[in-house]
Amino acid sequence: MNAPRPYGGNENILRYENSGHLAGNVVSMSLDQHSYKRFQFHARYRHMNFKANGGDGIVSPQSAYSEQGESARADWLKFNAGSFFGSLVLPKKFEVSAQFDASSGASYTITTGTDSNGDGIVNDRPSYASPSMPGTVYWTRYGLMTADTTNGNVPRNVGTMPPTVHLDMNLSRAFVLNPRDSEHLRTVTLNARSANVLNHANINGVGTIVSSSSLDQPYQAEPARRIEVGARFSF
Repeated sequence: MNAPRPYGGNENILRYENSGHLAGNVVSMSLDQHSYKRFQFHARYRHMNFKANGGDGIVSPQSAYSEQGESARADWLKFNAGSFFGSLVLPKKFEVSAQFDASSGASYTITTGTDSNGDGIVNDRPSYASPSMPGTVYWTRYGLMTADTTNGNVPRNVGTMPPTVHLDMNLSRAFVLNPRDSEHLRTVTLNARSANVLNHANINGVGTIVSSSSLDQPYQAEPARRIEVGARFSF
């Protein structure tokens, strides 16, 4: 922090590496059924656990002099994810289809909200603490932490957002307007579809500053339930 700067007291040289590492494991299982005329489905489950020292785009380390805590959970990683897609032909030629997706929450990095090491980038992380430690100690569901530190030892992406759940459904019925003219059929298809049928709050933004009362509290989410109806004419 107090090292001499080549271009003055407030100027830094930032060095970026053009390579990194990603290592881990994945377990995936799937089940398909396409033999029935009226009912088909595809189901899948996946568990992943990867560590990386970078992410999508440019990721600046906490300290230009140390990689401590940079090799952590991958930015995009959701440990568990499952999906289901199915379609069913109902009486009176109605068709219903559904797609269900659920996954554990995305990761986020807990920060101090300050630039204690003076590198000009506000991405400093706190350190783990003990109740008897002097200064302010914050309780989090990831352990006791303190912001009274420089280049803290809490790793990147230690936080986890709430799980996400999506259920989308579509109900449709096609009507043939000229059934006797098989070579020039005209049809009208009516449908009603809904995104996020369960109206689940899929959080994609939480507070990340350890000293804030909003730490780990959601402030942003994906759209709520949406219902649409439509008609399509084919000729």
